[in-house]
Amino acid sequence: MFRLIKGLGRVTKFTRGANLIEHLAIAANSEIDSDKFFIQLLGLKKIREKIISADLMEKFFGLEKEHKFVSYGSDTMTFEVFISADDTKAKDLYTHSCLLIENRDEFVNRALSLGFTTIKVPRDDSSGYFLFIKDSFQNLYEIKEKE
Repeated sequence: MFRLIKGLGRVTKFTRGANLIEHLAIAANSEIDSDKFFIQLLGLKKIREKIISADLMEKFFGLEKEHKFVSYGSDTMTFEVFISADDTKAKDLYTHSCLLIENRDEFVNRALSLGFTTIKVPRDDSSGYFLFIKDSFQNLYEIKEKE
């Protein structure tokens, strides 16, 4: 059984027992790309940004290169984005985050107007469809209608 916990000025957290998801971390090629996805498409606010030293990046991720870090959030979700400042792309084909969105069809239209790749696959057992969106880094997001 999952329940909502309202933090003090923090993101609402979903919990099962004592386990919480505090944020999801991903990468992007530029802050402009990141702002386009998280602010323009998802409507999140930029919460924090800072530079993570090459030393810390090496200790955390085995990558000895300084990275800019940007945090985006709302009352219901937080994303931490590491800006790669290069032209690499996500290589994992399966890992994705699932977002619950109000008015999914309107969201798809907005995503397409902003130039994001959408993947719509009809469901076998109904008139609905599966929906995935890729950001400019090729991170994958499943989009479901909020009930």
